Formats: sequence, C-alpha cells, structure tokens
Amino acid sequence: MSQQEPPGDQADSTPETKADSTFFDGIEFLTGKDPNFGSFLLVVGIVTCVFIALFQFTLPTPISHLLTAGVIFVTVLSAIFGSLLDSLGYFERISATAPEESVDRRPAARPWVPAEERSAPLPPLINFDAELRAYADMYEGDLPSEFDPFVSDYLRLKTNTDNRATIASDLRADLNPIGTLFEDGSEGDRIYEDISDRLFRYISAKSDPLTLDRVTFYDGDGNEADVTALKNQLAHVELEVSNEGEAAEVEATVTLRDADDAAIISRTCDVGLVRPGATKAVDADVFVPSDAERASATVRISGPGRTVAGA
Repeated sequence: MSQQEPPGDQADSTPETKADSTFFDGIEFLTGKDPNFGSFLLVVGIVTCVFIALFQFTLPTPISHLLTAGVIFVTVLSAIFGSLLDSLGYFERISATAPEESVDRRPAARPWVPAEERSAPLPPLINFDAELRAYADMYEGDLPSEFDPFVSDYLRLKTNTDNRATIASDLRADLNPIGTLFEDGSEGDRIYEDISDRLFRYISAKSDPLTLDRVTFYDGDGNEADVTALKNQLAHVELEVSNEGEAAEVEATVTLRDADDAAIISRTCDVGLVRPGATKAVDADVFVPSDAERASATVRISGPGRTVAGA
C-alpha cells in the first residue's frame, strides 16, 4: 500500500493557493516590495494631501473642488482596496517571509558572540572576547573542540546576570582541556593563565572589584595641597573609583588621622551606581582638625557589606 502525502502538503499545492500567489505577485507593482498596511495607508494619505494642495492653490474654484472630490474618491477606494488586501493576509504574507533572510547572523569564526540581542555587559575582569579572538587567530578562525564547553558557558555568562559567580566556576573547569593544548610559556599558555587568574579573582570572596584610583585634597583657592597644610581649614577632597566587577552602588569614606594613626574625623559620601568597567569621580568638603597628620580613604558597596578598596 502506498503512503499518502500529509494533508498540509496537498493543501499547499492546490490551484487556489497558486492562484492567490500569482494574484499577490501581480499587484506588487502597486504596493511596492515588502509593504505593510500602515505604510500603504501612509503613502495614500501623503499622495492625497499633495494633490489636494496642488489643486486648491493652482486652479480656479469650480475646477479645484471637482478635482479635489475626485482625489478623495480615489483615496477612499485605495483605503478599501488596502483593507481588502489586509483581510486576505497579503501584508502578513510579506512580513512572514522577510525574516527568513536573517536566521543566524553570528559569524562561524566568533561562536562566543550571542546570536540574540540580549547580552548583558560583562565586567572587564571576566570579559574574554579579546582572548578568544587571539585563540581563534591561532587556529585560523576554527577553534578546536576543546574550546566548546568554555564557549558554551561563556555565552551563558554573557546572557545571565543572576548567577554569574556559579557560571564563572564552570568556566574555570572548562579551562582544563584548553590548558592541555599549549606548552608551558607559550602565548596560548600565557592567555590560559591570565583567564584562569581573572576567573579566580572574580569568584573569590576576597576579590576587590573596586579600585580607589585617586584621592586629592584642595585648599580654598582650588590648589592641590597636603593635609598637613590644610589644618584648621575647610578642605575640598576629590576621589575616583573604578569598578572591575558587576554594577554596584558605591560609597566612599575619607578619614583624617593623627600622628598615632588614630581616626579623628571621617566623611562618607555616596558615589552612586558604578557600572562594570566604569570610573566615577566624587567630591566632598571636610574640615581638617589641627592634629590631623594624614588621610586615608576607603570605598565599599553600599549597604551591608565589606570595605573592598582603600588608600
């Protein structure tokens, strides 16, 4: 007994379907290629306004009114025609076939680039795009299979912000087969060690994603000065904070200390949100007591947490 073709295949080859397709193709010169109902009505409206303005401003009253009425009549017919095409699924047919041209635009030589536009920014500490490009260049764009687990989890890391520490742990395990590909001291081994070290710093509870880049004091005239030269004065202090980790709300504290290194006075200011890879400046005014000999500064993630950087 011979097999019957699926009903869907039979329906697709019916004369009615072929006739509809021929009819739609035949009217494409009126609607243009890949139109939609909204753009069709917009074009009709623009053309209508242009002709009405042309007739009203260039022709005498009786003739302009007659021609304007004719244009409005044609506009109504065009709208009815467009509605009919829309009800027959003409515009949906065009839009449904268009996306087939862009199924997966990710280059084969860069499998670590997410195919979908939903990747979240990575902190510089765990952004390994440059390293993967270097590896791809070593293998002329075709990474060995030993890289597959790492690339797969790296894509997870790029598209996930909730459990990146866990995924980073998986990445460290994925590095093991990659490390066997290179001799000690080679360029590939150097990159491997750098990735491993940065992943460890990111995962470690003692890592310091925040860095206090600059702490500068100024006198009342705006001149940079040492704390000891600002005693009994209101000084202005500026700080710069860099973040190699995830985006975080940050606060900074400046502490003035005496000759025994005991804290005399401190001033805490809100740095605000510091995004991955960003550097943000903050400034504040602080009174310098007469017994102040030096200043220290710390930055921390706002709320319950630990101080993660100081100077």
